[in-house]
Amino acid sequence: MIKMKESLPKTTERFTPDNLGSKEEYLLYLRHLYAYGIATDQISRNSFVLEVGTGEGYGTKLLSEHFEKIVGLDVDEQTIVRARKKYGSGNCVFTLYDGIRIPFEDNMFDAVISFQVIEHIQDDKNYVSEIYRVLKTNGIFILTTPNRNLRLKPGQRPWNRFHVREYDPNELELVLKSKFSDVKIFGVFGNEEVQRIEIERVKRSLRITSFDPLDFRKLIPEPLKQKMLNILKRIRDKNTGIQSDRYFLDKYSVKDYFMSETHISESLDLLAILVK
Repeated sequence: MIKMKESLPKTTERFTPDNLGSKEEYLLYLRHLYAYGIATDQISRNSFVLEVGTGEGYGTKLLSEHFEKIVGLDVDEQTIVRARKKYGSGNCVFTLYDGIRIPFEDNMFDAVISFQVIEHIQDDKNYVSEIYRVLKTNGIFILTTPNRNLRLKPGQRPWNRFHVREYDPNELELVLKSKFSDVKIFGVFGNEEVQRIEIERVKRSLRITSFDPLDFRKLIPEPLKQKMLNILKRIRDKNTGIQSDRYFLDKYSVKDYFMSETHISESLDLLAILVK
């Protein structure tokens, strides 16, 4: 893939589909795409949709091809400016908001989606309440978030510096039921190989953080941190014989993921579908 000049700067948390440098990043991207595919299956085509936490905006643009109109919200002004320039259109709009109050009237949207966002929110109950407020009666809300059970030891803080907290299935259901009564929680899984790759990635992250008890990693600027990670990945790939030919672009696809109501505690992500 060619790096595009209009892409947002990549961090360890917010990557772009135009600049995927490793197999692990590509698989994370495919998990995001899988969630967008679930949204297209669950939401009717004539819907007015809101995405809370649009990120770089590629998913919002993708959904604009399936729905009547979609609005993407994000708290970062640079993100919104770039998304408008790169993906904006008549039915794909990007809006800045303060991360607290959604800047729309009550009962306005047919559907709301929010992928990999709730773990970043300080006041998660307010986040759920605001989405409930702007959603029409019988409207659908779909969210995803990392499964804490796969990533953290009991009582452990998130090793991802951008995450306020992470949820197990019961914790997520409890927060969502603070406003919604119709809540269904699923697990997102990869096939055997994909599941193993993600588990190994998480174990590496846990080992790194275990040698950083004072959280010095938070003091490292993101650009420098990404350069350090890229160097470590190149060393690892060289030692394991992995070539940097980006073979993974052809090997993996969204078909390597599936959703299930069983063994949710073993899933990569939690996916909730709620109806107002």
